[in-house]
Amino acid sequence: MTHTAGCRKKGQMKPLGIIHSEWSNGWGGQEIRILTECQGMASRGHRVSMVGCPGGKLRQAAQAVGLVFYPLEMRGPWDLPAIVRLRALLISQKADILHTHSSVDGWVGGMAARWAGVASLRTRHLSAKVPGHPFNFVYRLPQAVVTTGESIRRHLIQDYGLASERVVSIPTGIDVERYAPREAEPGLAEELGLKPGLPVVAIVAILRSWKRHDLFLAMARELVDAGRQVQFLIVGGGPKEAEVRGLVESLGLGDRVVMTGMRPDVERILPLCDVCVLASDKNEGVPQAVLQQMAAQRPVVAARAGDVGQVVLDDETGILVEPGEASALAAGVARILDDPELGAALGQRGRRMVLERYSSAAMLDATEDIYGRVLAGRKP
Repeated sequence: MTHTAGCRKKGQMKPLGIIHSEWSNGWGGQEIRILTECQGMASRGHRVSMVGCPGGKLRQAAQAVGLVFYPLEMRGPWDLPAIVRLRALLISQKADILHTHSSVDGWVGGMAARWAGVASLRTRHLSAKVPGHPFNFVYRLPQAVVTTGESIRRHLIQDYGLASERVVSIPTGIDVERYAPREAEPGLAEELGLKPGLPVVAIVAILRSWKRHDLFLAMARELVDAGRQVQFLIVGGGPKEAEVRGLVESLGLGDRVVMTGMRPDVERILPLCDVCVLASDKNEGVPQAVLQQMAAQRPVVAARAGDVGQVVLDDETGILVEPGEASALAAGVARILDDPELGAALGQRGRRMVLERYSSAAMLDATEDIYGRVLAGRKP
């Protein structure tokens, strides 16, 4: 069951020693959630630190906000020296909980925690299927598994075989004040290179294959060919950046598309966006970008991938289309551009949903709850 509790008062739970592990060296929604959880738990009085990739972007971000980060090279799931070092860290820091997040640190951390006698949890961030063969027991190492959406939870129970009481869904929480609706800042559109007077259709996503920026650009080409006077904004960086830039040029969209690269101030950019698009075709939990857009009262057109449909309710909080279809995305965007009242209503209902169910406070409450249950020896 998805947790949607209200704000918990500080001091209600005994302070815990919590260590989060992350093997990845990249930066995206997963790493942002880890950092947000750590900051939130620290603000509630818990002793929070992280361990992971020495050269990773998460280390830089953690240290920039004053969180302790222990660098630990993990060369693979069966890296015995890494397991030994992590076990020693858990013992020396008197950790109550190890919270793992990725494949390699899931194995290394799961075994280190078992060896050290420390409780552990694993968050599954993606909706990709988990192989259920008997040698893939990584999700059986922790005492509980957290998923970011209901479909991932169901998969781990029905296909992977975990007991239902060991798996809980806790969607990513959004800072509803940071992403509150606001007027666009004077001069920001010009600074970004947007043309005055033209509607803006945006995608905010790391440039990875499954985010399907190629579909977003095919949609853009279709709208332009239909005579739409509209411009397109791609916010984000990532491994496919050069490929996406090349596609913009090959489709003849150079005068219609602005690419900002990675931006730490998405909340400033969203007020400029008339429609926000999610084109992904797989691997999505409940996407942070969509929740941010809904919190900012922006109308959303999204492909039905992973748990997107958990928050984008068709014609209620957004427009939901089948994945992999540029024409369906174009039709959804055209509906909103042609009907500003529809866009406003979708935005208002989307923000209401985020306020009621997907705030940062709700995520932290649910996470504290699962920590407490695991430590008390109860079923989550």
